[in-house]
Amino acid sequence: MTPEQLKTSILQYAIQGKLVEQRPEEGTAEELYQQMKQEKQALIKEGKIKKEKPLADINDKEIPYDIPDSWKWVRFNDFGVYKKGPFGSALTKSMFVTKGDNTVKVYEQKNAIQKDATLGDYYITRQYFEEKMSGFEVHPGDVIVSCAGTIGETYILPENIEQGIINQALMRMELMPSVYKEYFLLFFDVVLKETARKSSKGSAIKNIPPFDELKNYLVPLPPLMEQQRIITKINEVFPYIDRYAVAYEKLEHFNARFPEEMKKSILQYAIQGKLVEQRSEEGTAEELYNQIQSGKQMLLQKGQIKKEKPLPQITEDELPFELPENWKWVRVAEICSIINGDRGKNYPAKSTLKKEGIPFISALNLDGKTVKQDANLLCLSDEQYDKLGSGKLVKDDIVVCIRGSLGKHGRYPFEKGAIASSLVICRPFVNDDVLAEYFMLYLDAPLFYSQIRLYDNGTAQPNLSANSFEKFLLPLPPMDEQKRIIEKIKALAPQCERLNK
Repeated sequence: MTPEQLKTSILQYAIQGKLVEQRPEEGTAEELYQQMKQEKQALIKEGKIKKEKPLADINDKEIPYDIPDSWKWVRFNDFGVYKKGPFGSALTKSMFVTKGDNTVKVYEQKNAIQKDATLGDYYITRQYFEEKMSGFEVHPGDVIVSCAGTIGETYILPENIEQGIINQALMRMELMPSVYKEYFLLFFDVVLKETARKSSKGSAIKNIPPFDELKNYLVPLPPLMEQQRIITKINEVFPYIDRYAVAYEKLEHFNARFPEEMKKSILQYAIQGKLVEQRSEEGTAEELYNQIQSGKQMLLQKGQIKKEKPLPQITEDELPFELPENWKWVRVAEICSIINGDRGKNYPAKSTLKKEGIPFISALNLDGKTVKQDANLLCLSDEQYDKLGSGKLVKDDIVVCIRGSLGKHGRYPFEKGAIASSLVICRPFVNDDVLAEYFMLYLDAPLFYSQIRLYDNGTAQPNLSANSFEKFLLPLPPMDEQKRIIEKIKALAPQCERLNK
């Protein structure tokens, strides 16, 4: 149950007479109701309010639920007198003046929403107030209600308010002296606000229901002393709900993060050699490393790659954690070529790219697994592609972003393509699908992102050089163990996905 649902349940219990016990010595709501009627009649006799047509008697079909015998169903109109703010051209911004000795304040919606009578800078002249607006005047103790947009927010005006009127986004409620305002507003919060939202006319801006509808709303009326005990109990309970809300929010935040954190933990376990057991019959990473270096030498001999400067030796101080004995720490560039895009004069302008042709990949196209085929996928012409000196893709290349969205990646699914300047191509020295899939797991693991933080240049635009990326540390297991790691993660993936639901 959410904190809001819990609060609503308690408030619903309150207005059903289930939150506190009934006490015979506190009298009945009928006695209070008769007192309210007398107070209203006195105001009519004094000429302060107009006599209204009597409302229809309450029938059994209207009553939404049972209330205690000492309570009484009454209509909203029985509680007081209500006045909606002036409509249309009766009050516009062109009529507002600077505050002065002969001005009257215009109370705004934000006074009700923020519960602060001092807010606002709108005033009208006293002359216009006396000629047209005196019927909209508010007094200390009046309740103002937000009637449009953020509907139903209420505020009891304090004693020391400036003389003023309500604007068109407010309703003024002058409650009878015997009405306990806090209980009335409790009912307003529980029932009327939600009903007003549901019955509001219009879509963009919601409004309080029309007065005829509003005046006929049913209100469950308890004896006055029971009203006070209800409010006291609510004031005791709500601080605990506020504390629950804080804990609930933390739990929701944890639950939202948990599936992703679990996935990261599994990947980190995987590349630390803790996800599956080691098997001596599968050989060692050193043997695999030597095979990869043999593959690299063959590519060099064929002229398919260029000889690079030797990478720095890996030192003990660099190692972030221990590996199993049959694993090996390597640098990324020891197992694959890192290929930059063409950044010279033949780099294609975005305005020349089309929706059809040879894919030209940017970070927008990568989703962590592959290249998305959507509206963001732009293409080169054959002529533009032929002019590029580097950065040409072949099927199953791994693409990594090193500028902007650092680390964003995907495996290339098409036969040929090219990369934007923010990306690099990672092409393993041996054409093995298992090694490529393991490398993709590495690109999702926390270790990879810790390497990014280590080498990121720290400028406003996140940036890695290809030379830095080449030095990233990668924990290398034997090939058969890589295969078992991949299979294990695939088996666990559906369980992680279920945590998102």
